[in-house]
Amino acid sequence: MTGYLTQYGYAFLFVVVLFESTGIPLPGESILVASGMLAGEGTLNIWAVLFAAFAGSIVGDNLGYVVGRRYGRRIVVRWGSRFGLGEKRFAMVEERFKNYGFAVVLVARFVIILRQLNGFVAGTMRMSWPIFLFYNCISAALWSAAYGAGAYLFGSAFRHFFEAYSTWPIFVIAALVCVIGMVGTYKFLFAEEDEATPAEDASTADDSPLRGKS
Repeated sequence: MTGYLTQYGYAFLFVVVLFESTGIPLPGESILVASGMLAGEGTLNIWAVLFAAFAGSIVGDNLGYVVGRRYGRRIVVRWGSRFGLGEKRFAMVEERFKNYGFAVVLVARFVIILRQLNGFVAGTMRMSWPIFLFYNCISAALWSAAYGAGAYLFGSAFRHFFEAYSTWPIFVIAALVCVIGMVGTYKFLFAEEDEATPAEDASTADDSPLRGKS
């Protein structure tokens, strides 16, 4: 990826972040961190890196918003169940957006799954576009600064650490953070479904024709 960044620079960063923001599973954060580290070495300009990441985030999220607003419900009905997001589950996601809309948009960019669903769900439930855009801009700015500027400022320390010590603990920690984020996101979106299952089972048992015959 670093080779592509060196060759295509800011355009490559912009395109990767844009497509990731529309729902395609691409390593947007990794590319941003690598860009920040290259900026720290003087290969790229940090302000251009931050702008490319910010712009890619905004364009991608708003493309997802437009698609969701125009075709969201039809897409979910036709294709959602194939990806574990049938109408019932999608309704739960919409409920979360209704209850915590602006907060979800603010933190979504930092959380896997939410990052991919952010614009699409907001558009499907017809969240006010100016409100979505406002909070989405804040989220994109914070995300770009956290990963891009963070890598720019501490990139040399990371490189020295990698040279002095084995890198496998870093990858293990990163993997654990991703897993925790995915599990936490799942629980946040679909907790009611998991809690409802025992109740539904009990209700089914109560309605059984064998009930009361003992």
